[in-house]
Amino acid sequence: MADVRAPQAKAPAKEKRFLLIAFLVLSGGLALLAVFFFTGESRRVRILAEYEADRMASSLLEAYRDVGEIDLPSLSPRVLGFAVYRSGSAILAVGRAPAVLETEWPSNGVSYDAREKALLLIRPLGMGIQGMMRRGGSGMRGTGRGGALYLAMDARDLYRTIAFYRAAAVFAPLFVAGVAALFFRLAASNRRYRRAAEERETLARLGEIAHTLAHEIRNPLSAMRIQTGLIRKGMPAGASHELDIIEEEIGRLTLLTRRIGDFLRNPRGNPERIELDAFLRDMLPRFPWPVGIDGDLPSTAALFDRELLRSVIENLVRNAHESYGEEPGPREVTAALTREGERVVLAIRDRGRGIPATLGEAIFDPFVTDKVGGSGIGLSISRRFVEAAGGSLALLPREGGGTEARVLLPDAGDRA
Repeated sequence: MADVRAPQAKAPAKEKRFLLIAFLVLSGGLALLAVFFFTGESRRVRILAEYEADRMASSLLEAYRDVGEIDLPSLSPRVLGFAVYRSGSAILAVGRAPAVLETEWPSNGVSYDAREKALLLIRPLGMGIQGMMRRGGSGMRGTGRGGALYLAMDARDLYRTIAFYRAAAVFAPLFVAGVAALFFRLAASNRRYRRAAEERETLARLGEIAHTLAHEIRNPLSAMRIQTGLIRKGMPAGASHELDIIEEEIGRLTLLTRRIGDFLRNPRGNPERIELDAFLRDMLPRFPWPVGIDGDLPSTAALFDRELLRSVIENLVRNAHESYGEEPGPREVTAALTREGERVVLAIRDRGRGIPATLGEAIFDPFVTDKVGGSGIGLSISRRFVEAAGGSLALLPREGGGTEARVLLPDAGDRA
């Protein structure tokens, strides 16, 4: 049965890994696209602004060449300054244009004044400035070459737009990652919902099985037990080995039907305060095989149904004993009781063959077992009882071999 369920145990983990990889790839791709888009938009608006400035400069230069002067108030309110220079000195300067132009400027002729939020365009004029003039402008006389044009434009809107796109390029990956995480969480919740639905469906099937077992097996088992008792009375002593086998199998089937009923009934039972140290000292000597105690048993208490707790410990100790299989020699099974903060830890330990890695958490599913004669229902019942009491049950591999069945329960407080 274990071989049949092992692939199913791996399926949720594979699905989770696949979804995680898919979300990482998708979110990473969307984040990169967002960064490229907003970075490209930032470059685009800057290029458009520089192109507009270049057109404005050409238009103003053409007007200056035709008229010989520039009336700044009549220009676009975005123009902060305009000037024409010859040999570094202004022959025309209006607005915020400097009277003297530095001999060095950016290779592309465009710079930005972050303090004034302005775009500065400086463009060389390759022909004699006097040759461009048709009339007026006494300051234009001369044969100087090496002139330059200067334009300052209001770029506050450009700065705001670029700042927006830069912020978007930074926050877009975070937003995409958040959306991807939300979708991944929803997908994980959907998987949990499906798993819960599957568990409810399993319980429904178990309910039908329980009714079937109750009517179809319990009565025949009772009749078989009575008949074997009658047969045993008529047989000589020492000649009932076959009857012993029959009665053992009858007992196993009876125990199976009772455990299925336990699984389906109220898992909380009737909780009461149980002094765990005293409970273990009283219970452990009752097993047909020795169960040792690791360390001291501190005074601890938990709220648990007494019979259900007994069932949990019996099942864990039996599993620990049976984990040795047919191996000869001593079978070390021990119990330990400790505290972890506000939790009580009850551990049943062995040095048996351990839990196969192919089973994983599937070992707690109903009817999953790695034992030839096992029913695969005991651990499911035990975990159900422990979780109903507000605790948890896990099987952990031990260093050096073996398994530790670890039960965590809320500490009910110090002993009164």
